[in-house]
Amino acid sequence: MQISDMPEEDKVAMHDTLLQWKKDGNEKPLLPLDVDLDGDGKPDAYGLDENDELVFVSGVSLEDTVFESTGVEEASE
Repeated sequence: MQISDMPEEDKVAMHDTLLQWKKDGNEKPLLPLDVDLDGDGKPDAYGLDENDELVFVSGVSLEDTVFESTGVEEASE
């Protein structure tokens, strides 16, 4: 999915989130994708360019993104 194909509300939400993380001190925040959009076998992400515009970023490791896990697992009954 290209950025231009996304619903406007999704683009605005991602852009605003990335800008907030940048404001909070993350110099180059990246939102990880759960798919390899460009088919190169490496994870992809969305980030900000030098003008703080939303862009697609190819080949990003999960550790380089703002991915966070609570570390809490659901207990099965």
